[in-house]
Amino acid sequence: MKAFFEVHLRLVMTVWMILVAVLSLLYLMNFMKFDSLMSNVVSSKLDVISSSIETSIMKAERLGIPLKSATNVLDSMQKAKSRDENVTEIEVIDNQGKIVFSTDKKATGFINSDISRRALKSTDKNWNLSTEENLYSGIQIFDSFGNLSGSVVIVYDKASFYSVYLLVRLHLLEMTIAIFLFFAAVVFLVIRFGFADITNVIKLIQQHSEGKDSRSLSVTKGTISYEFAKQIKQSQEMQTRVAKELDDLQDLDKGSSAKKVIDHD
Repeated sequence: MKAFFEVHLRLVMTVWMILVAVLSLLYLMNFMKFDSLMSNVVSSKLDVISSSIETSIMKAERLGIPLKSATNVLDSMQKAKSRDENVTEIEVIDNQGKIVFSTDKKATGFINSDISRRALKSTDKNWNLSTEENLYSGIQIFDSFGNLSGSVVIVYDKASFYSVYLLVRLHLLEMTIAIFLFFAAVVFLVIRFGFADITNVIKLIQQHSEGKDSRSLSVTKGTISYEFAKQIKQSQEMQTRVAKELDDLQDLDKGSSAKKVIDHD
C-alpha cells in the first residue's frame, strides 16, 4: 500500500490532470463550435431580410431617388423587423458608417466602430458579427459602378436562444464528466494492476533495505519482480557464504595462534 501511494497514486493523479485539461479544451471547443453553428443558422435567416431591404434600396437607385429620400426603404425595414420579434433594430449606413435609416427613431450619428468595421471592411458581401448579447448581420450595398455605398445592419437579440445555450452547456458538461469518470476508472485500474509488478519490485527493494526476508513476498515466475527477487536471493546467499568463509578464516587464524603458543611453551 505504501508503494501504491508513493508511485502509483502520483502517476494516476498526473494522468487525471492531463485528462481534465484535454476534456476541458474539448468542452470549450465544442461549445464554441455550437455557438458558431447557431450564429450561422440565424444569419442565414437574417440574410433573407437583408436581401429584401437591399432590393428596395436598388429599386430606389434605379429610379434615381436619393437614398435619404427613399421612404419605401424605411417602410421595408419596418416590415422586415416585424417578421421576427427577436430583431431589435435594423439600420442602413453609408460607406462612412453614418446611419442613414433606422427603425429606431432615436438612432442618429455613426454606428458602433466595431460593427461599422465589420460591415464595411468585410471581404464577404453577407457578413455577421457575434457578441455576448447580440448577433449583428447584414449585407453590403454597392452602387451601379460597383463601389461600396453602405451596408444593411440587422441587430438580433441572442436572449431568445439562451435557454438552448444553457441546455447544450448542461449536456456537454454531463458528457464531459461521464467521459472523465469512465477514463479515470480505466486509468486507475490499468495502473493499479498493469504496474503491479513494479510495485513488487519496490516492495522487494524496501524489504531488502530494511533487512527483511524478501521470500515472504509472493511473486509470479517470469516477471521482473521474480527475476529481481532471484537476484536478491543470490546476493543474500553470496553474502552468507562470504560471511561464513570469513568466520572460518578467523577461526582458523585463532586455532593457529593457539597452537603456536602451546608449541612455544
